[in-house]
Amino acid sequence: MKKQITQSINDPEALEMLFRKDKSGFALDFPEASAGIENDLVRFWQIRLKKETAGQEHQLLKTDLWIVTILSIVIALLVKAHLIFSNMTMEDYWFRNLSTIAFAGLTVWFILKSRITGVKNILLLALPVVILTTFMNLLPEQLCDTTKLALIHAPLFMWFIFGLAWVSLNYTNTSKVSAFIRYNGELATMYGLLCIAGAILSGMTISLFAIIGMEIEKFYTQNIVIVGLIVLPVVAAWLIDLYPDITSRIAPIIARFFTPLVLISAIVYLIAITVSGIDLSKNREFLIIFNLLLLGVMVIIVFSLSELDKSNIRKLNVILLFLLAVVTLIIDLFALSAIISRLSDGFTPNRTVVLISNILVLVNLLLIIPDLFLAGFKGKSLDRLEKIIYSYLPVYFLYCVVVIFVFPFIFGMK
Repeated sequence: MKKQITQSINDPEALEMLFRKDKSGFALDFPEASAGIENDLVRFWQIRLKKETAGQEHQLLKTDLWIVTILSIVIALLVKAHLIFSNMTMEDYWFRNLSTIAFAGLTVWFILKSRITGVKNILLLALPVVILTTFMNLLPEQLCDTTKLALIHAPLFMWFIFGLAWVSLNYTNTSKVSAFIRYNGELATMYGLLCIAGAILSGMTISLFAIIGMEIEKFYTQNIVIVGLIVLPVVAAWLIDLYPDITSRIAPIIARFFTPLVLISAIVYLIAITVSGIDLSKNREFLIIFNLLLLGVMVIIVFSLSELDKSNIRKLNVILLFLLAVVTLIIDLFALSAIISRLSDGFTPNRTVVLISNILVLVNLLLIIPDLFLAGFKGKSLDRLEKIIYSYLPVYFLYCVVVIFVFPFIFGMK
């Protein structure tokens, strides 16, 4: 049904026929099939379906609650599965598996929610997770640079798999990919709210037990807090379905306010580097922070673009993103010059990864800056810019695959 709706999204008669053919299936699939599309026909169906599905809402929510509950229990059991492996410490097990477990939970949730079926489709989503998990746990017990890099990049690898499930494997659909990027902002917002609530509850619980002389902090952290942090993404995804208006309103506000703040921070940082005269090539920690800043800014740019209302593009917002991209490009050039100068001492896993990631960001920025300029100062459409950004995502995925599965062998597990 979802594929048929997508194909007929601009055809009123075809949509009406699909609705009459299967009202419940149409109501379930229309929100995802129309994600990222804004026109009068879509808005009409959104209003109509609210009334049509009002009577079915209670039963659907009850079913989803059972799914979330069972999925949460399975996730909790996987988090504590280190008790089965006598040859692996709790910290080592968590370091290798927690991010995979969290994203696997989200992936399963959207496989069920989107009703993805077929052996081929399930294998495309499940096999990479199985391969990654197996590989992570077969890496040497003694953590070396390549192992650490593989473990650090594992969450990004899993994020791509989660994204494939979210878009129902239709990764060439720009509007769906845009909706997925926007959804990540909503998910992060809801997850953050739940973490704040959980932190308050945890603080109160530990304090109350301390009053009666029972120190439960270590037990509570290992058995409640860690488990909760990995289970909460699925709960957050369910709550977004339950209360879509909350996060869908907060996320654009965050994007709107964060862009100028990040721009100011980046400019101040750039000035500070120039004035202080710090030699980046000799300061490894500074260089690491540099790269984290670059990746963070790229995330802000992509997320902010996905939150722009394409029917009413605000010129100022696009200009701010253009300026942010230019400042980030200058920072990237600083970082690249420092990295290249360090290569005179030879290639190491860390230097190679930092070099490749900086080159990827540099190319990405060079591709999007011209279109940001045209959109901000010439009033051009952002459609081409979106296509450039989302078509570049597979490059980052390939980079993750190389770092995780190839680098440990190239550098001999060093």
